[in-house]
Amino acid sequence: LLKAEFYKLFHSWYFWGIGLFNLLLSSVLLLDSVGETSNLFFASIYNMPILYFLTIIFSALFVGNDFGRRTLQSYINAGHQRGKILFAKLVVHQIACMVILSFPLLLHSIIGTFVTKGALASIGIVVMVIASQFAMCLLPFFFAFIFRDIGKSMAGGGGVLFFFFFFVPMVLFFLMVFLMNGDQVQLISQILPMGQLRLMALQQSNISGGQFMFSDFLWVLALCLGTYLWFRRSDLK
Repeated sequence: LLKAEFYKLFHSWYFWGIGLFNLLLSSVLLLDSVGETSNLFFASIYNMPILYFLTIIFSALFVGNDFGRRTLQSYINAGHQRGKILFAKLVVHQIACMVILSFPLLLHSIIGTFVTKGALASIGIVVMVIASQFAMCLLPFFFAFIFRDIGKSMAGGGGVLFFFFFFVPMVLFFLMVFLMNGDQVQLISQILPMGQLRLMALQQSNISGGQFMFSDFLWVLALCLGTYLWFRRSDLK
């Protein structure tokens, strides 16, 4: 299953296309964020919440294509357990989303270290960035499975199905951005993974890395469990 999912990923136009567009857009956004942070590494992290919408588009296509083409149904008909199918899908999805988000960060960090002589990020910061990214990427994956049945029951067509895959996570994305700019910005940003990235970029966090990691763990646990329970009971006919 993992080999099949990686094969589909590497042969999909949207993975490479979204990844390239993210690299170009993040590089342009550096012109604004570099003045807000201490170096290119943190400037790239600063832009990551803004670029989150690209992973939402990727998730809608990555999961939606499998429902539309009945790939998941084929896996089940071949005798694979739903838990193993979901695990393979989850692993490849998370790796792909984190590569999309992390490649510009890696490139900008290299430029910042060897060209502008910026300081290297600590291992602790890198681990926290990875944890926040992992939790962030799970949200559109979760909604792709949850709203698949709603879209199917309402219209039975791919257009409405994609609407629910894409629209609901995008609404939540703008809601989270709004909350991160509200009166309770510190509290909200400590809870939301994308807010944690913004606090790390600005180096304004007043809580420990362990608290960040625990918050991300709760997000991951809740979203993984919710996706599994929903997929186990969903009707794929």
